[in-house]
Amino acid sequence: MLGGSSGANYMIYVRGSREDYDDWANQGNEGWNWDNVLHYFKKSERMIDPAILNGETAQNHNTNGYLGVTRPDWKEKTEPLYEAFKENGHRILSDIHGDQQVGYYYPTFTFDNHIRQSTANAFLSPIRDRPNLFVLKNTLARKVIFDDKKAIGVEVLLPGGKVSEVFANKEVILSAGTINSPQLLMLSGIGPAAHLEENNIDVLLASPNVGENLQDHACVLLIVAGKRNIVSAVQNLAGFVHLDSFPSPVVAGHVALDRKQTYPDYQAVLFVEPAASLTASIICATVVGLEYSICNEISYAIQDRESLIVAMTLLKPDSKGKIELKNKDPLEKVKIYSGFYSNKNDLEQHARSVEDFSTIVNTTYFKSVGSELVNVNLEACKNFTYGTHDYWKCYALNMVSTLWHPVGTCAMGPEGVGVVDERLRVRGVTGLRVSDASIMPAITRGNTNAPTIMIAEKTADMIKLDHGISIEV
Repeated sequence: MLGGSSGANYMIYVRGSREDYDDWANQGNEGWNWDNVLHYFKKSERMIDPAILNGETAQNHNTNGYLGVTRPDWKEKTEPLYEAFKENGHRILSDIHGDQQVGYYYPTFTFDNHIRQSTANAFLSPIRDRPNLFVLKNTLARKVIFDDKKAIGVEVLLPGGKVSEVFANKEVILSAGTINSPQLLMLSGIGPAAHLEENNIDVLLASPNVGENLQDHACVLLIVAGKRNIVSAVQNLAGFVHLDSFPSPVVAGHVALDRKQTYPDYQAVLFVEPAASLTASIICATVVGLEYSICNEISYAIQDRESLIVAMTLLKPDSKGKIELKNKDPLEKVKIYSGFYSNKNDLEQHARSVEDFSTIVNTTYFKSVGSELVNVNLEACKNFTYGTHDYWKCYALNMVSTLWHPVGTCAMGPEGVGVVDERLRVRGVTGLRVSDASIMPAITRGNTNAPTIMIAEKTADMIKLDHGISIEV
């Protein structure tokens, strides 16, 4: 799909924390600190929200970029929730993209004028008539073509089944994503030598960290049942009537378990739902793919009650997975090892995060509407007392899913560590770069769409500079 996952995501625009990018730089990646990357976040952005543009964080935004970013006004339905979070000791931020990056905030989204701002729509559509732009649709890149160790082109599979070769005048850039970019490198002979050999692929370059360092945001679904109001069920129809807007009001928070901390440990995204929520069923069964018995428990509990569907995300996991080839066939899907909770500290941290969030039901507003966490009666957790730390550990282990934020499998880093260098050039060969979420050495604390777009903006400037073209500063 043109635009990749930006054409199918939930469109939440979050850049991550200052500490994320300063950490990238401290790992040996010069030029990727917060003060540097902020320029590229701003460069791509076309902020539309007047309150932000006239507020104290206006200097962190731009109105001239390609990517439309706006903020729906849901205050009538969400203000009591923000008051409850404030009562519970959390900051309420008008904009998460200011100097303060911990608290509950009014989220911004990548849509504009009722249209999703996928990268295809935002960046490609305005320049589709440029004579130097040509897009091969429904075409699969099979491998990179090398002359010795210089990348000179790409072998592709065309829609009709013909295999063809496309050659580069200057360099080849892989932007196939965290799953497919390492696959392409390995199919081209760049990767862990033993793994390539066992798949009968000639080793062009032994690069042991290709496909390693896979990181993702582990997500656990929580349901808060609230006011009994069966009449509100009719509001479920709004999602079908207003297909050009976001289906539900959303509240978001980046929360530190230590309230003095300047960076968050978990993200809570709350979908504000009427009785008999259809969104809950869709998210449970389709988005996170939980067992039908769990989804049925949720549906029964909220059939006549308003609810909050809460995505609880561990923002900075220590666990890592990897990508491996099944075989040398480019059409074969890779093997994905998520690595969730392979570091036991992550399970502890995720359980603590759920416990921390759950205290919201003790606030004045939540008590007034009779709110309670929905017990989904997990068979695997029946021997634990509901609501204890051990129960929430069991709950997280049995409810965990991906937030679809994989990164890191072609990570940049110093010689001997990074698959690519700080200018995203593949180490050990020439004429080849990678520019997508796979180059992140560590996952950012937040949704990864905006950081990936920032990476592309920065890559464009580095390519220009490396080929003697001046850039705007």
